[in-house]
Amino acid sequence: MRSTNLESQLPKKWLVAITLWVVFTPVIFAQNEPLSLSLKEARLAAIENNRQIQTAELDIEIAEKQIWEITAGGLPQVSASLGYQYYFELPTSLIPAEFFGGQPGDFTEIQFGTEQNLTASATINQLIFSGEYIVGLRSARIYRELASQNRNRTALEVKSMVTETYFLALLSIENLEVVRKNLENIRQTLFETSKILEAGFTDPINVDQLKLTVSNLEYQVSSLERQKSLALSLLKFQSGLPVDLAIELTDNLPDLLQDFSADVALSAGFDPEAHIDMRIMQSQEEFSTMVLRREQSFFLPSLSAFYTRQEMAMRDGFNFLDSAYPWFPTSYFGVNLNIPVFSSGLRRARVQQARIELEKARIGKEETRQALLLQMQQARADLETAMEQYLNQKGNLELARRILERTTSMHREGLASSLELTQASDQLLATQSNYLGAMAGLLNAQNSLEKALGRTERIFE
Repeated sequence: MRSTNLESQLPKKWLVAITLWVVFTPVIFAQNEPLSLSLKEARLAAIENNRQIQTAELDIEIAEKQIWEITAGGLPQVSASLGYQYYFELPTSLIPAEFFGGQPGDFTEIQFGTEQNLTASATINQLIFSGEYIVGLRSARIYRELASQNRNRTALEVKSMVTETYFLALLSIENLEVVRKNLENIRQTLFETSKILEAGFTDPINVDQLKLTVSNLEYQVSSLERQKSLALSLLKFQSGLPVDLAIELTDNLPDLLQDFSADVALSAGFDPEAHIDMRIMQSQEEFSTMVLRREQSFFLPSLSAFYTRQEMAMRDGFNFLDSAYPWFPTSYFGVNLNIPVFSSGLRRARVQQARIELEKARIGKEETRQALLLQMQQARADLETAMEQYLNQKGNLELARRILERTTSMHREGLASSLELTQASDQLLATQSNYLGAMAGLLNAQNSLEKALGRTERIFE
């Protein structure tokens, strides 16, 4: 089975890193030059630099450390201790006096021991059998897989988010260009109409009407410039680039649309079981199963063994390093068998809770499957609607252009008023905006369909 984890694409990650270094390094040496950024480069930058993905990467590292933490619990454990005792007064023991020829019933006080004692010991513990350990190790590996899948899903969401923002920025840029061109045309028409007014061949209201239109378009230009700036800042933030970095988008909506094929997009196969969300739910079900088995393992005995070596030195002076005085060794081996007998129903209650959690995970898995099917239906329907909207607006744009051209010609001949010209110009402007919006909407619908497919192997595309 082909792996879809990012780990299997490590060489590609190095290639991406080198590509980004080549692309972004010149910025360090030429900060006055804007950074050229295509849609693909923005996606790659986000995969490498987005902070949400970096956090998800750290979660994987934590999971890997947890695996080793649990694994180490089943390996030999060595501990050592060193204890020093100094007796200001030696302990006193009472011995029957008759042992020393005294009267029966009397006791003699005797002090045993030395003033200074040093004890050194080392113990080796080895777990032989523990159901909790076996299940815990498997659970940690599932948790690591879950962390990896969460990172993949985060990468897909970030990629989709950056794509939408890139389209939004392009829409702002191209809308801005459209309004600027219309503003230039209306300014030229205002200049010509003012000359005609000076010659006395038109009414002043026509000039006033055109001035009002110029004022409105100038406001739109200012507003769109702010929208463009905000969209570019959002794109830089999502891509993990400095917000104060100057960038220049190299793609445009028509070029991106050339690579679009509705038939190919709509005919893409969909398997809910292969979706990243479904794989996450599967891992969560497996994890819940391991939790249940862990609780059941507490009914099993555990077995461990240990070996201890101890040496004691007893002195009246601090001369423990003097080899002329002996050390007294002690060593022993032991086995511990822990058998759970009765817990007043505690273990049983915990098993029942874990079984209920497993059932909840299975219900959530089925709900996710149905939600993904519905999401795919919605994405395909949205794509078809966006395609129809795009074709409709494309036809409307041709009509609006012809209307404006004819109205402009009639206005120059004195057969149309400035109000009619303004209306035709506004109509074309609105139609151009709708056309660009439909174009961006179609690309966004394709992006939503790609996200609905949940293909982690296409993260770097």
